[in-house]
Amino acid sequence: MIINYPIYKKSTVREYLESFYLSKSKIYTLFLDGNIYLNNHKVKENDIINKGDILQIDHIEEIDYKINTDIKLDIIYEDDYLLIINKPKNILIHNGKDNNDSLSNLVSGYYYLNGISLNVRFCHRLDYETSGLIIYAKDILTHSYMNHFIECHVIKRCYLAFCYNKFKNKIGKIDLPIGRDRHENKMRVSKTGKEAITHFEVIKNYKNYTLVKLQLETGRTHQIRCHLSYLNHPILGDTLYGASNEYIDRVALHSYSLDFIHPIYNEKMHLEAELPKDMKYLYEKKD
Repeated sequence: MIINYPIYKKSTVREYLESFYLSKSKIYTLFLDGNIYLNNHKVKENDIINKGDILQIDHIEEIDYKINTDIKLDIIYEDDYLLIINKPKNILIHNGKDNNDSLSNLVSGYYYLNGISLNVRFCHRLDYETSGLIIYAKDILTHSYMNHFIECHVIKRCYLAFCYNKFKNKIGKIDLPIGRDRHENKMRVSKTGKEAITHFEVIKNYKNYTLVKLQLETGRTHQIRCHLSYLNHPILGDTLYGASNEYIDRVALHSYSLDFIHPIYNEKMHLEAELPKDMKYLYEKKD
């Protein structure tokens, strides 16, 4: 499947590919396969490209997850390079390529129905119970770019969570290292753990719980859940980290906004996904 990349400044073909943080081996393979064109003509790595040109890469790929068309995707944004979805609660991002019950299988189904012959590439993950925005990159260049900036914490990801107890401060920074718990299948705050930083802001106080906005500066497994639980603010429904399910039957955590620079158009992107019904009920509840 041929994908077109509009050129906005002068460079060599190799320099353009390197700007997406592609590994040397991937760049080598692209040239080796001879699948790179400039204005419909094959190019070499040191050929010059200019503003207004169109670089083309023939991604000889096929859908690599089992196809599931049972559920319609809630698509927040889509173009030739990105597919950003509002993930429903209680679904895995992937469950192995031979299974049929993950978000990536539904993306496969969407690709199949729309004639998109590409691998399915998710750029980050959300827990099974967590809802909200998830990024899929359609092509190799976009995937490499988005992965790089997620790892560097440049892409701003904000969450909304309902958690127990009132906070002493309206805004704050949780800077506590996290490591895997040896005895249970969860994470814990540990001096020997990896750096983990979460920023929080109280949005609204209720009688028995609080709505907070959270921004990740790092992206550790269960980071928000672990940090809030440690500070005696476990997320409602998060029974793994000490909460009860009296208000909601899953972890009340929603990935609600993304801010990043578009990898191809170099434009600022801001996307939001509204609260799902179960969390909207908590938001509208009157004490």
